[in-house]
Amino acid sequence: MRVGDVLDGRYELVERLGQGGFGVVWRALDTRMRRQVAVKVIGHHGGDQQKAALRFVREACAAGNLSHPNIVTVHDLGEAELGGQPVTFLVMELLTGRTLTEVLRAGPPDPAQSLGWGRQICAALAAAHDAGMVHRDIKPDNIMVTEAGVLKVLDFGIAQLDTGAGGLTTTGTVIGSPAYMAPERWTGGRVDGRADLYAFGCVLVELCTGARPFGGESTPVLMYKHLNEPPPALDPAQFGLPAGVAELVAELLAKDPQDRPADARAVERRLAGLAEPRAAAEPAETAAPTPTVLDRPAPPVTAVPPVTSAPPVMAEAPVVPAPPSVPPAPTAPPVVPAVPVVPGVSAAPPAAAAPVLSPLTTPPVTAPPAAGSDDVRAALRERRSAAYRAPTAGESAIQLQAVARDALAALGGTDRDTLCAWRDFAWYLSKAGDLDGAIRLLGTLVEDMRTALGATDDDTLGARYHLAWCIGESGESVTAIRQLSQLLPDLHAAWGGHDSRVLKARHDLAVHAANRGDLDGAVLQLRTLLPDLARALGEQHPSTVQAWHDLAGYQQRLAAPGRRARGGAPRAGRRPRMSPIEAVVLVRRLLAWEFATDREADACVSALERGTGIKGVGDWILSAPDHVTAEDLVAEIFGP
Repeated sequence: MRVGDVLDGRYELVERLGQGGFGVVWRALDTRMRRQVAVKVIGHHGGDQQKAALRFVREACAAGNLSHPNIVTVHDLGEAELGGQPVTFLVMELLTGRTLTEVLRAGPPDPAQSLGWGRQICAALAAAHDAGMVHRDIKPDNIMVTEAGVLKVLDFGIAQLDTGAGGLTTTGTVIGSPAYMAPERWTGGRVDGRADLYAFGCVLVELCTGARPFGGESTPVLMYKHLNEPPPALDPAQFGLPAGVAELVAELLAKDPQDRPADARAVERRLAGLAEPRAAAEPAETAAPTPTVLDRPAPPVTAVPPVTSAPPVMAEAPVVPAPPSVPPAPTAPPVVPAVPVVPGVSAAPPAAAAPVLSPLTTPPVTAPPAAGSDDVRAALRERRSAAYRAPTAGESAIQLQAVARDALAALGGTDRDTLCAWRDFAWYLSKAGDLDGAIRLLGTLVEDMRTALGATDDDTLGARYHLAWCIGESGESVTAIRQLSQLLPDLHAAWGGHDSRVLKARHDLAVHAANRGDLDGAVLQLRTLLPDLARALGEQHPSTVQAWHDLAGYQQRLAAPGRRARGGAPRAGRRPRMSPIEAVVLVRRLLAWEFATDREADACVSALERGTGIKGVGDWILSAPDHVTAEDLVAEIFGP
C-alpha cells in the first residue's frame, strides 16, 4: 500500500497514520462524499491473517451497528485488491486528538475531568452492552479525547457478541491487554460486560492517580496479580477525589464478576452522583435559550475568491446559520445510545467552569410527580434547558435522548414537548457528527410532526429543513435539492418571502446545485436571491456577503477552461441508450429487489449498465442510503 492507492474506486489513501495488531490505518479521502476518513486495511496472507481478517469483519459488523457520540462511527466495509493481493478495509470517521495514553504521559488529569471522562466511557460501554457487544480490550490506547473534548472508544477489533463462548480465539490463546484484563479473561471463564467494567476500573484508577492498579512488566506477573492480589486501597483525599470513588473502584476491580456493578449504566449514574456536590458548588448559569428552527449553521458553503465585481467588504468571515433537528418516531425509538429512562426528575446540574464535564445522564431518580402533571412538564423543560449547556454536543445529545424518552412516557408521543425534545436530540446528534443517525431519526420524526402539529407548523418546518441540511451534509446533493424544493413553498407561505430563514434555504438550494455540478443553475439562483438578500438584510449582512462570494466563485469556475463536474456519483455518457424514465423503472426494481431469480437481477443490472454506459452502476445503486429515491439516483447519474 502506498499514498495515492484507491480502494474500491472511492477511498484514496493520503497518509499512513499508524499500524496496530489487526491492520494499517490510513487517512484517506472519500471521493464520493468529499470528506476525510480513516481507513483500516488488513491483507490476507496465510492462516493467521485470515483469522485477523475475520476479526476485522466482526469489528465492522459490531461497530457499524452502534450509533453513539462516544463510539467511533463506522461508515463502510469492503474488499479490494492492492498490488495483486486481496485486502479487507474498514472506513471510519477521522478523529483528531490524543489517546488517553498520550494524555496520561503528562500526568493524571484534574479529578473532575477524570470523572467526567469516566462517565463518557461508561456511556459508550452501556450502548455496546445493550447491543450484546463486549469490547474486550478497554485500555487508554483504545480511548481518544478529540479536539472538541469528546471521548471516543475505538477498536472493536476483538469484540464479539455476548454469547460467553471463546469466539474467534484459538484454544489457549487470550486476546487483550494484560494490564487491564479481568480474572475471568485469564482463566477462560464466561465473559460478559462485567469484564469491560473491570478493565474500566483499571483505566479509572490510572486516570485518577496516574498509575495502574497492578504493576509488572511480564505477562505471568500481571496474570498472578489480577487473579490473586487485591488492588491497592485508593485514598481519595490524596488525589482530591470524592470519598465514594474508592468504594466504586473496589467494586469494579472485584475478582468475582458477581461482586461488580450490574452494568455500565449503573456505574455512569454513580459517577454522575459523585460529581453532583462539586457541580452544585458552582454558581448557577443562565438558562440557554431553546434552539430555534433555522437559527443554526446551515450547509457549509465553500468560500471562493471573487472575480467579477468585488463583493461588499466584510469585517469577518460570514457566519451561516443552520437548521435544527427533530425527534424520531415515538412508536419506533431511535437506534442510538441507550440511556436510563428517568421520568420527571430534576434537571441535570449545570456544567462547572473549567474542564468539568456535565453528567452524561440525569441525576439519580427521585420520586416523580404524577404523569402528565404541570410539574412533570416543567421538570422536563428544565432538563432540556440544562442539556443545552453541556460542554459538548455529544453530551447534549445523550441528555436530550433521556429527556425525550421520559417525555414520551409521561406526555405521550404526539405532545409538542415530546416532539421538540426529539427534535433537539436529533440536532445535537448531527452536531456531534452522527449524520446518518440524525437522518434516520428525522425521516420518521418529520412524519410524526406533520400528523401531530401540521405540515406548516414552525417546529415541523424546522425539522424538514434540518433533514434536508443533514442529507446535503452527507453528500447527497440531489436528494437535498428535492427536499428543499418541496419545502420552500411551505416556508414562504408560513414566514414570508423576505424572512431570513427562507432566504437561507434558497441560498442552500443554490449551494447544493453547485455541489451537484449545476453551476449554471446555482448562478441563476444566486442572481435572483441577491437583490432579496440586500433588500431584507442589507448589503453588509454576512449572508449577503456570502452569497456574493459564492456567485463570484461559481462564475469563475464556469469561465475556467476544461472545467469538470464535481466528482462523486457515476455519470452517464453524452448519449445514453435509455431515457431517465426507463432508468427509473429499472432502478426501482433493483431497490425493491423484485426478482424471482438471480438471473433476473443480473439482467436488470446489465440493462442499466448498457443503457447508462456505466460499469458497476448496480453496486453503486444498492449502496445508496435508504432516504435516496430511485428518481434521485437517476438524476445523479444523468446529471443536471
